[in-house]
Amino acid sequence: MAKKDTTRDSRLLEGKKLLEQWGVSLAWLQDRSVSIADLNARVGQHPAADLALAAVLGDYPTQDAAQLLVTWEAKTSDKSLRREIHRSLYKLSQKGVQADRPVQEQPRPILAPIEPEGYLSPIDGQGDRLVWLVKPKTGGGLHYLSALVNEPEGMRYVEAAEVTRKGLRAMRQDLSSRHQITMIEAPWRYCDFIMHEGYERAKARNGTNVDAYPAQRSHLLSSPASPAEVPLPASLNQETITADESLLATSAQLLEEPDMQRWFLDHERAHHYTEQIAQAQESPLILNRYQQQDRLQTVIDKAITELFSGEQGAAYVRRLEEMALYFATTDRLEAARRSLAVAIALQRSTQGGKGIPFCEELVRQSIAMHYQEEQQHAKEEASGSLIMKPSEFAARVQAAQAQRRGAR
Repeated sequence: MAKKDTTRDSRLLEGKKLLEQWGVSLAWLQDRSVSIADLNARVGQHPAADLALAAVLGDYPTQDAAQLLVTWEAKTSDKSLRREIHRSLYKLSQKGVQADRPVQEQPRPILAPIEPEGYLSPIDGQGDRLVWLVKPKTGGGLHYLSALVNEPEGMRYVEAAEVTRKGLRAMRQDLSSRHQITMIEAPWRYCDFIMHEGYERAKARNGTNVDAYPAQRSHLLSSPASPAEVPLPASLNQETITADESLLATSAQLLEEPDMQRWFLDHERAHHYTEQIAQAQESPLILNRYQQQDRLQTVIDKAITELFSGEQGAAYVRRLEEMALYFATTDRLEAARRSLAVAIALQRSTQGGKGIPFCEELVRQSIAMHYQEEQQHAKEEASGSLIMKPSEFAARVQAAQAQRRGAR
């Protein structure tokens, strides 16, 4: 059984009520109380009424009705209305009324340029993602250009090869099955820009392992790369997402997505803050539990502000925009909307990640993980060493003194 189009039915019902208010109906059209010209004057006054008008014309088998539908079809860009017009024109043709529809011939180029294809992987917690460009080559096969590009460090490596379409599918399948990495199709101009920008950033940092990139790119493209924004789909409307406060409020749930469960700060960045926490814990001053918590929160707040500001903050904006694209492409629209909500909030923030639940939770989890690892490593080193740190010695002295006082 065909699925009933309830949306169309409700709009038609709304439109018919409006037509009745305007004094327009099939019966009045048939008894000449209203004319085709009267109907034409009502076109464009209300979307639901337009739908109802198109339906009425399909039940009025005259050449004037058919001609109005054809003229209307050429002017409108409303997909629902065009479908209704097509239905009515078909109904008229079944009743012997044929409309003269203009035939628009599009000029066909003799040699249409072959455009490349672009592919992107999800971006990981360190800002790395795979970027592919492929283009059919004369005589068969594909030119294949692959790069690992970090946001914001730039291109880490690049390689080029000639592959078959079957080989390309096999590489995508291998990444998906063995590493749970899905390469999504993306506009090739954006992929080209990411590669080019990554190359320029790597060269600015004196990177030498990507020197072959310009020559390798020339096999696919001859024109310079053009700046391009993250190609977000139309389903991600920024105004709508910004207005929905629940998206930002629940943004920490992004860290539960399989593709973002490893979005932790690297050890080098986290160590700067875990070291401050350790120093506070080893302070010779006797701090109560509330003072220790206050110092810990001060360090975390500082990290949240600093790690999502400046160049690093801009990098996170693009990372989250790309993840929004990735989630939308893989049919996870709610995650896509949350990811874009964080990117928008971060772009507008003057305090880094403060007040953004995703950023705050990312920092807390990262610092807790690295702090525990460092403490465990320190314990393992201490258990195998005869050398005692001053802080450890002081702690033991204080414990011994407390034990003696308790024994008196």
